[in-house]
Amino acid sequence: MTGGSGGTTRRPSAASRSRGDPSSSAPDPDARRAAAAAAARRSGRGDHGPLRVMAVSARTLLLLGIASVALLSFAFLAYTGGWWQAEAESEGAAALRRMARSVTPLDAPRMMDLPQFQGGHKESLYWGTYRPNVYLGIRARTPLSLIAGLMWIGVKNGQYFIRHVCQDSDELSKYGWADHNGRDYGRQELTDQGLHLTTSFLKEKGDGSGYGGDWAVRLDAKNEGSSLSEAQESTTHLFFYIADEAGKLITMGSHEPPSRGPVLLASGSHEEIGDWELYLRSEDNLEIHRAGFQTSSMHNLSDLVQHALVTNARQSGNLNLPDMAEDSSNAMIYQVSIKLPAKIDIVFLSGAGSKNPMTAERVNRLT
Repeated sequence: MTGGSGGTTRRPSAASRSRGDPSSSAPDPDARRAAAAAAARRSGRGDHGPLRVMAVSARTLLLLGIASVALLSFAFLAYTGGWWQAEAESEGAAALRRMARSVTPLDAPRMMDLPQFQGGHKESLYWGTYRPNVYLGIRARTPLSLIAGLMWIGVKNGQYFIRHVCQDSDELSKYGWADHNGRDYGRQELTDQGLHLTTSFLKEKGDGSGYGGDWAVRLDAKNEGSSLSEAQESTTHLFFYIADEAGKLITMGSHEPPSRGPVLLASGSHEEIGDWELYLRSEDNLEIHRAGFQTSSMHNLSDLVQHALVTNARQSGNLNLPDMAEDSSNAMIYQVSIKLPAKIDIVFLSGAGSKNPMTAERVNRLT
């Protein structure tokens, strides 16, 4: 618009009118915050206020602490009986009273002493394959027992090793019980390189048997993966041992296998089963060597066998046991050298005697 002075006057645009005049005074800050809070409450997006904790005075806290200490002190005195009672009784009586409060044994017999676990039931479980950590281990359920077990010579990288204790370094491709009823029968299979060995355990209580009955072990050795001619050319060495944990003397029997019938390997006596005898029976050609040791450590039997083999090999050039026994030997080891395939039966008779007319019959029943 043209004024009288000849100058021009600009009208404010719509945008400038909507933004307001910057030269005008700004609203009050408190009013702006109140307006923003009201808008947030209306939209439901406002921040929550601070949590308000109940105000507790120092006097109240002190009273609560005193009450807690008093309550704990009263509970302690009630449990221990108080200092006046502790002073009156001896130290031993106080210890016994505290023990009686914490341990109250059941006034009843032990489970294994109950009548249903005695008699024939207990006797039927006397012998078994109870020895852990060995490939085959037999013992009785008594603290100081006769023990029996199996070893053999394995070949690895052209070197000889004694197999006895289960260990990964033996690298057996298979071992373990395939069948076992937990009482009187079991069968396991072991595969060590070219040797396949089946061990069977059988137990029975017959006429003339001592406590726990008689038992037998069958060793069935075959070649695995090699031809029959190769197996027959090589010799397999098995070791069966029997030892007395009580240290009692074991008498060494014959080591010459007869043409027919069983051969007496060892004999002895045990306070729970009476006289006993150990027999070997086989229809195959075999060679037997033996060694006797006096030892109180049954865990090192394989070390004794290995040392005896090495010593005799250096002296005679043969990988055999020396056919000698130490004085008062309580461990007998028998080396049975065979050509594969072969079967060997080891029979243990309890309550036996060499002149017992039923000995041959009892051996025949188990083989």
